[in-house]
This record gives sequence, C-alpha cells and structure tokens, in this order.
Amino acid sequence: MLRKIPFGGSMPYIPQTVPTDFQIVFGFLSIALLLLATWLFFDWMERYAEKKKREIEEELEELEETGEVY
Repeated sequence: MLRKIPFGGSMPYIPQTVPTDFQIVFGFLSIALLLLATWLFFDWMERYAEKKKREIEEELEELEETGEVY
C-alpha cells in the first residue's frame, strides 16, 4: 500500500514503531562486538606484519653475510 505524501510524491509506508528494550540492547551489543572484532583483527594484522618484517630482515642479513645478495 502506497501512501500519498504532500506535493505529489509517493513512498512506501514506514511503520511508526518504537524498538523494544531487547532490540536496543541487542543492536548495541551487535555493534560493540563488530567493533571489537574489527579492532582485534587489525591488531593481529599489525603484529603479524611486524613479525614478517623481522623475519625478512633476518633473512636479508643472513644473505648479506654469505654474500648471496647482489
């Protein structure tokens, strides 16, 4: 059912309901968990990148010591 709005436009009916306390808490917790997961993922990626950088530097030093770097 489409309701007419002033000035000739039409848009679908949007129910005027108020979210329950459970829906508000659930939505807040969902957003909080999503932000926490994102933060943990980027923290882990940063530590992983630092570890790989150290490994590459160590390998490069070994290659320089043996003279295999051109």
